[in-house]
Amino acid sequence: MSRIRRTGKLRYGDKELAMQQRLRALDTFRGIAIVFMIFVNDGAGGYWWLEHATWNGLAAGDLVFPAFLWIMGVCIPLSVKSAFAKGIPRWKIVLQILRLQDGLRKSRYRLVLATGPRCAGSAAAKPRSIVMFILGVSLNTIYGSNMLGELRVMGVLQRLAVAYLVAAGFYALTAPKYYTPPRGACGQALKDLMSCIWCWVLAAVLVAAHTAITFIVHHPDCPAGYLGPGGKHDEWAAPECGGGAAGYLDRLLLGDAHLYQNSDARHVYGGPPTDPEGLLGCLTSAVQALLGVQAGATVLLQRAHRARVSRWLACALALALAGALLAGFSRDHGVLPINKNLWSMSFVLVTSACSLTLLSICYTFTDAWRLWGGAPFRAPGLNAIALYVGHSLCAHLFPFHWRVPLMRTHAVRLAEAVWGTALWVIIAHVMAKKKVFITL
Repeated sequence: MSRIRRTGKLRYGDKELAMQQRLRALDTFRGIAIVFMIFVNDGAGGYWWLEHATWNGLAAGDLVFPAFLWIMGVCIPLSVKSAFAKGIPRWKIVLQILRLQDGLRKSRYRLVLATGPRCAGSAAAKPRSIVMFILGVSLNTIYGSNMLGELRVMGVLQRLAVAYLVAAGFYALTAPKYYTPPRGACGQALKDLMSCIWCWVLAAVLVAAHTAITFIVHHPDCPAGYLGPGGKHDEWAAPECGGGAAGYLDRLLLGDAHLYQNSDARHVYGGPPTDPEGLLGCLTSAVQALLGVQAGATVLLQRAHRARVSRWLACALALALAGALLAGFSRDHGVLPINKNLWSMSFVLVTSACSLTLLSICYTFTDAWRLWGGAPFRAPGLNAIALYVGHSLCAHLFPFHWRVPLMRTHAVRLAEAVWGTALWVIIAHVMAKKKVFITL
């Protein structure tokens, strides 16, 4: 630290910095997300407000996936700067992100698989985009067809892989290995923002491209800028235009047979298939990962607990207000309604604000005040991919799931969902105790 004060330069990866990067809050946050995801996928007791919104709007279940995307972005600066400190060149880091080169050091306790990058100082290394994408396509066949002509291309892990490739690859190529904060009080206050200036430029380009495509590109028989699910929505206003530009591009480039066929919106409104993890949403998903990168840069450049939390909460407030303004403070009548299926910018801003708030709470109790060790969520956070893949493979297997003749009440369905979720939490704790960490 004295060397840093003398030179005015922050060398990422110094021993003191590496110690600060081992934040319990990050694993705790990831654990909360994966546990809640399993609970929602298990039915969440049949309560509508715990599941996903049919089209526009925001339910509790809609917060999980963007939370994974965002926390993945938070860990990118910590992982990349750790690689810089080890002398790994930029091009090799990019190859490792793509998984074209194996830079991992394997041991008997470190298997190779992950939903998001584990931060510097944790037990496993970084994820690899190609491997994650292929794993996601494979998991799609659990619920869908394995016929090559009907194989669903996109999905949850595929969206994570694309967003990680864009955010991590760009940050690895543009982040300064040594950062000299600007002089003056203003420069010191904004040093974490200035260190990610190129990420903000990329985010602006992606938002502009997404907005232009959304409101300009359309099927010849559909109105420009349509954002509805098609079918009988809005009194059959555009029955074959489900998803607007996003749905049109998916059907044009991927084909109807390779899209998700059983969305809630299609069951309710009818109309053509729309994939909630489609191609156009990859742009705004990358923006969400870049917002996480900014939060990770705050960890790197702001030492004080109060400085970190205050910046996160201020950013959360700004993002929430911006998202609400885009949505017109309503569900259906804004310029860009909050919509998970389209991954609209209002959805990105509001869910990122929720993630910032949750991370601030976790950080305050686990790392600042040290009143909470993160239990029971930290262990699931250390093995998020194992739990995600495991609960997908065991979706219909006893003892994780069971049925009784009358499963019509919330109480019985809630008990079944809590039971299955609790079993995976126990498995995660057993794996952590045995030092088994499965990451990509």
